[in-house]
Amino acid sequence: MSRPARLSEEAYKVLAANRMHPKKSLSSVIMRFVRRPIRTFGDLEKHLDTVEGQMQVYLEALERVRERKRKANHAHLHRIGIDAPGTA
Repeated sequence: MSRPARLSEEAYKVLAANRMHPKKSLSSVIMRFVRRPIRTFGDLEKHLDTVEGQMQVYLEALERVRERKRKANHAHLHRIGIDAPGTA
């Protein structure tokens, strides 16, 4: 599926200039440079497998992911009738 997008003339020129081949789509340029957001530990693991060199780590974002994971685990355990560790 494709979707139309409006680009400024300058943005279009930059995308077109970064094509690996004239027949490559602008979508391929965008996917090469814009990464999917990291929302889960699984996403983070996939991302780290592809990273080379140094990285910046945003501890606040990682803590938010950790807290969401903890809450999801507790909610799941509650739904299936098991007390989560540390709640008894």
